[in-house]
Amino acid sequence: MQFKIISNEVLRECLSNYIKHPNRTYESFSKFVKLNISKEKFEEYKVGEITLGDIKNIVSGVNINTEKEVGRIKLIWGKKEEEILKTMNNLTGLSITSKDIICYIDPYQRGGYYGEDNITVGTFSNSKDVMFVIAHELFHIFYWRKLYELKITKSTMGNESFKEWKIAEATDHILLTTNEMRRFWADIEIEPYPEIEDVLKELNFFWDNNSFEDYLKKAYNTLENGKE
Repeated sequence: MQFKIISNEVLRECLSNYIKHPNRTYESFSKFVKLNISKEKFEEYKVGEITLGDIKNIVSGVNINTEKEVGRIKLIWGKKEEEILKTMNNLTGLSITSKDIICYIDPYQRGGYYGEDNITVGTFSNSKDVMFVIAHELFHIFYWRKLYELKITKSTMGNESFKEWKIAEATDHILLTTNEMRRFWADIEIEPYPEIEDVLKELNFFWDNNSFEDYLKKAYNTLENGKE
């Protein structure tokens, strides 16, 4: 995996996606983002666009040793990468790899994002949080590749329906809270998104009683039948 400090262009895209998400409020945004953006600006960006010039102005007053942060995150992940990926692949058969994946280090936000061949990770102080978020975002990439392989969705990454988003996030949550995965981040609190709590029980049942491919097919069959 290649580690880079987040560029203003990628930061702009991440912030825009977060702000425009229909369920995101300014209160949740202000807890998640470590930048000085007012509620007025948040509402302005929600209906309009946050420009590259806006981003440059916002981050200009932030003093962060970016080289140090990139090195720190890279070292944390490198110590457990092989073991984490092996465990994830044993559970899913996805052949998850960090090869050809860029990890953007984002010192301005708490959380992570994913794209077709890249992830974005915040600079958490707890190494267990770092490993969890990298694993979480990396899984999403290979999850979507599997959906395309199985041809069970016509959606594209980032433009899925709300129900598909719920299945994706619930699947990631189930995987990373299995006993096999939990040992890597045993002492951190992992709460599911409130929006996915209604599907977790049924998806947990599918997970426990099927191969990963069959799990995905049953999960999507549930979606197609109109069930939450």
